[in-house]
Amino acid sequence: MMRARFRETLARLMRRLLAVVLLIGGLQLARTPPVLAAPAAGDPSAFEALGPTRFADTRLTPCGCERIDEHTIRVAIAGRDGAAPNLSAVAVTLTATGSVGAGFVTVFPAGQARPETSTLNLVAGEDASNSTIVSVGTMGSIDVYASVDTDVIVDVTGVFVPTPVATAGRFQQTVPTRLLDTRNNAAAGLEPGASVTLPLPAGVAADARAVVVNVTSVGAAQRGFLTGYAAGTAPPATSFLNPDGSGAARAASVILPVSASGLTIASSAGGHVIVDLVGWFTGASAPSSNNGLLVAVAPTRLLDTRADLPRVWPGGTREVASPIADAAAVVTNVTSVDADGIGFVTAYPAGTALPPTSSLNAAHRNATTPNLAITAISARGTAYYSSRGTDLIVDITGYFTGTPIAATGAVPANVAPVPRVLMIGDSTLGGLVAIKSAQSALRGFTPVLDARGCRLLVHPSCTSPLTPVAPNTALDAINTAQGSFDIVVIKTGYNDAARDFAWSAGIIIDAARAKGAQEIIWLTYSESTTAGSYNVRNAYLKSLVGTPEFPDLAVADWRTYAAASSGWYADDRVHLATLGVWATADYISRWVAHVSHLPCPVPWTVGAPLDDPCPSPDDVAGATATTPNLRGLFGL
Repeated sequence: MMRARFRETLARLMRRLLAVVLLIGGLQLARTPPVLAAPAAGDPSAFEALGPTRFADTRLTPCGCERIDEHTIRVAIAGRDGAAPNLSAVAVTLTATGSVGAGFVTVFPAGQARPETSTLNLVAGEDASNSTIVSVGTMGSIDVYASVDTDVIVDVTGVFVPTPVATAGRFQQTVPTRLLDTRNNAAAGLEPGASVTLPLPAGVAADARAVVVNVTSVGAAQRGFLTGYAAGTAPPATSFLNPDGSGAARAASVILPVSASGLTIASSAGGHVIVDLVGWFTGASAPSSNNGLLVAVAPTRLLDTRADLPRVWPGGTREVASPIADAAAVVTNVTSVDADGIGFVTAYPAGTALPPTSSLNAAHRNATTPNLAITAISARGTAYYSSRGTDLIVDITGYFTGTPIAATGAVPANVAPVPRVLMIGDSTLGGLVAIKSAQSALRGFTPVLDARGCRLLVHPSCTSPLTPVAPNTALDAINTAQGSFDIVVIKTGYNDAARDFAWSAGIIIDAARAKGAQEIIWLTYSESTTAGSYNVRNAYLKSLVGTPEFPDLAVADWRTYAAASSGWYADDRVHLATLGVWATADYISRWVAHVSHLPCPVPWTVGAPLDDPCPSPDDVAGATATTPNLRGLFGL
């Protein structure tokens, strides 16, 4: 994640000189907001359930596919394994396994130019899956592109066949409804390999062909997969969701065939299962109509909040106008990028009430999470709510014919947060207490400052030459601070014994988490280069960044940033001169903005635009070989 942050920061700097389109963290990022023109569309089509059936698996020989080039395979769909020969689109689940690094997978009509969209996002060593609906191209086939080396699996749950009107196979949107939540039972959820069968929900016809459900796995204690199929039929050799064994919530929307007895969900990983109904496809008993037919479109990006600011803030909502007229629902791939923490995104018709369901779940801070979303639209389009805050990408691949619903509600708020930040320091931060005017550089957040000389992390503090009273410890200062905090900043520990540092640091991080901190910013230790124990401490802190145990730790490299030549020190790169106090306040403010995905509180130089979101000041200083113009920015 830190590498991705650096690349993104470097991109912001280079944009001042070059107009470029970058590939960052496995996501295709077009920095110019798209024009919402109606994308090229196919013929109206009705759904036919199929399988689920595995059509391709690059781990096998033959793979059920044709290798087009180093990154692309072609999978024939039409006329194969029960699929109609004249289909227009296919409902597929893509699974990637064995990825060598971060990247993405895109599925698109065979023979056509690869679109600037993504279907699946990859992390090295993790299995990832996502479902979508995509139109077919050359010879009724689809192409699957992977940006990095990975095995790819293609499972099919249905196809769409052109027709101007139909009885069976028309999509019926429902109000998102929770059908199952095993957490409501006293049991611990499903055992590994167990399954659960859900009867057809009320309002779904007995001869329905399929349902659209959002399935969430929670608390799976081992890696595995979930599969779904019509109740009473044999379990297929397919999957649509891959829990990673951490127990974190993982969600997937998928079209699954049903029988008159309902739907069966099986989990090889066990754990709890949540199933939300999104809609269903009619059977032969339905009346004939031209409503509810799929029109597949060229994959098109409708929203990317990294280019079209702002992001969706915690508890906020962004609305997206639909480029399609006379549509009842849109088929999209929704991707949460750099989530603020564990949370969810809900897609729903703009101008209507927010439903009590989710469309995707971010498993951890800075996670990238895609999911299929078939969403009813209103006259205003669609809306996207985020419980914790995230950047959001919305790619459209099709729509269902019909009439948009009325939009009667006001446009929801999307207000940037003002983080509450606890700053814990010793005498190296004490200048902010002595020079109170420098606290005016603490901008963009609500600061609570506690800095006292000779403070230790956990062990009883020493006595400063300036005062006969030993201060409380950093641990006590955190525990006794009033209220909760979004971020805790640590600039203390200079007086601690080196042998206990790792133990003490772990206790401090746990205490910060207990105060609600979603991010802990720890400033590295600055002293002369001969101070070996501080070098070891800095190296230890940096080794924790990005590990599963410390996803919330950011190490701010103050030692490198505040170079010996900066003129910011009053002594041997420990205690600060007046300008160094202002520099520290500005530095902390930029770091708070960076980890909160907020705009920088002030520009780097006088008159320059604010970077939004704020890059790491370490990266900017490293790339430009300069520090901010403090005298000009703050009138010093």
